[in-house]
Amino acid sequence: MSTWKLMWDEIRYRKLNFGLSVLAVTIAVGLITSATALIDGYHRETCQQIVALEESTDAELAKMEDETRKLMLKMGFNLLIVHRETDMNDFWSADFSTVDMPQEYVDRLAQSESLTLVTHLVATLQQRIEWNQRKVLLVGYLPETPRPHETKKPMGLNIEPGTVYVGHELGVGLKPGDSLEIQGRSFRIAAILPEKGSKEDITLALHLSDAQALTNRPGRINQMLAIGCQCAGERLPKIRAQLAEVLPETKITEFNSIAVARAEQRDLVAAERKTVVEELATHRDERQRQMENFAGVLAPVGVLGCGIWVGLLALANVRQRQVEIGLLRALGQGSLRIASLFMGKAVLLGALGAVLGFAAGAGLARWLLVSALSVAASEFAVPVELLPWAIVGAPLLCAVASYLPTLVAVLQDPAVVLRDA
Repeated sequence: MSTWKLMWDEIRYRKLNFGLSVLAVTIAVGLITSATALIDGYHRETCQQIVALEESTDAELAKMEDETRKLMLKMGFNLLIVHRETDMNDFWSADFSTVDMPQEYVDRLAQSESLTLVTHLVATLQQRIEWNQRKVLLVGYLPETPRPHETKKPMGLNIEPGTVYVGHELGVGLKPGDSLEIQGRSFRIAAILPEKGSKEDITLALHLSDAQALTNRPGRINQMLAIGCQCAGERLPKIRAQLAEVLPETKITEFNSIAVARAEQRDLVAAERKTVVEELATHRDERQRQMENFAGVLAPVGVLGCGIWVGLLALANVRQRQVEIGLLRALGQGSLRIASLFMGKAVLLGALGAVLGFAAGAGLARWLLVSALSVAASEFAVPVELLPWAIVGAPLLCAVASYLPTLVAVLQDPAVVLRDA
């Protein structure tokens, strides 16, 4: 009778022993397969979520940053460019520079492509005058000088020649459309400026050409307003270095409160962006690590349990078949034939358990991902790379677990076994 026939008859006769052994292998392989598939599916799902959340967060923060930029622009210019001979003590006491410079300076700055840290250049001419027995500030504004390499929306007042914008304090009792006389010339009131709580409340704002005519300073300005970059670190030294290369006849100062507010708001947005991304990544890594740690414990425990289970069942099988083994040895069957019966059965149940366990583990992982972890079914992938390892590893494990019981069967003395039967 062939070895395969003997092995098959024994399996049919002792179905429970064989079935329990296959079940042990199925459970072990199923646990490893499901753990691997769960980790892989969760990782892919969380990566998708992180990417989606990062994209949505970036969009929200970009919108917030844009709104912040617009808000900061409303705060006004934060850079002041004057002639290098301006005495800043006199400037801060008078609120304007007493040293003129050519109007074409603003054109030179606007045309320079190397001046990358300064935008929104507006030339002005400011002078205190007597008006209606009051000291007021006369300011001539040139509409923002466009830069050929920039497409930003212009800032500052766009005052038409022959019109005047009247500060809040000076506009009491006046309304747009009224005529206003300034040093013998009549101007139409274009607007009454809102209350600012600053020198702008006592300002008469004209087009630059009108202010130059009233002060008899054609083609002259005494200061330029601008907005500095929202760059990190020390901004002003960088800006001064660029300005010195383009227009060394001037110097620049910064309205610190406005600049700091702009920088702090920018840094706040950047910090929030970084925090959100880091929290998402930390949460993903923590969950992933927990699942990997769990799988790292589950796999060895499953393999060890399977080995012990199969070994004990094999030992029980040897004891049940003592008489059969004794008869086979008495009939002249050698140790190799006896060993092949037990080891062949171990390999067979290992291969069968590997296939069943792989299928069961994949199905369990898919169910857990979709039902328990709410992962999209499309993120589940059968870990087919594990199947060859399972088909090779499970029979090998069963063979190792059955080695000692097989050794017991081979070393039995048939005379002793048959005498005690």
